[in-house]
Amino acid sequence: MKKKRWLLYTVFGLVFYLLFLIIQMPASWFAWGLNRYTQGSVRLDPIAGSLWNGNGRLVIYYPQTTPHDFGRAEWGINPLWLFAGRLQIHWQATAPDTSIYTTLRLGFGQTQLVDLDISFPAQSVSTFYPAATLLSPKGQVRVRTAKLSIDQSGIEGNGEILWNNASSSLSSVQPLGDYRLELTGAGKTTHLKLTTSRGDLEFTGAGQWQLATGQIQLSGSATARARAEELEPLLRLMGNDQGAGRRTLMLNTSVPPATWLAQQDRPAAVAPANPK
Repeated sequence: MKKKRWLLYTVFGLVFYLLFLIIQMPASWFAWGLNRYTQGSVRLDPIAGSLWNGNGRLVIYYPQTTPHDFGRAEWGINPLWLFAGRLQIHWQATAPDTSIYTTLRLGFGQTQLVDLDISFPAQSVSTFYPAATLLSPKGQVRVRTAKLSIDQSGIEGNGEILWNNASSSLSSVQPLGDYRLELTGAGKTTHLKLTTSRGDLEFTGAGQWQLATGQIQLSGSATARARAEELEPLLRLMGNDQGAGRRTLMLNTSVPPATWLAQQDRPAAVAPANPK
């Protein structure tokens, strides 16, 4: 009887010790896991805190060799979601003129972005997409979605990209206006719709983003609502007048998604150093 009691005490002791070790896991475990899951695209350094609640400097590598500093990030992990086979992370990062707030849910072969709200200066777009340097964009960009699911079959959900107080060095009219790009995920194809909220220059259009290739095709029109003479040099760059000051708007470019988002079924390719 005493042997069984001591065995029971030993088992309970080991369980509680294991729980203690899990609770006290350092933040380096989170940084290591994030680095591995994103194939080195998202990194945290330096870091502080624990696996469940911590902070660190957020650096995103896109393309893979180009670092972008998003300032100090904080995260919190709800351990109860582990019983549902998922990892839920509350995430926020702040830097001058830049902020990120979202809940990230990671499951088997699927990533979900819940209540995503990202805001950053429009000129930052050029660091991710060099072709935008020709426009020298200004203003503030905001990316929002209530829920977006990404897996090997594609993207499901809705989101929007807002460009407020949009302006460019190519025009003396500043700002040009406020613009909204709606995104509707439908598997491998994400549908796009461009509208104008306000401003002297109106943009409208529709198109698609192919997740597998990153190819974006959008067609529409650009029309001066006011200050037509001042906007004429910019409109002339878009092509000939199609009547009533309307110019044809065509966009055919490629913005490939991060590999770890587009191919959720593949194992991580980066093997970072073991966490301490």
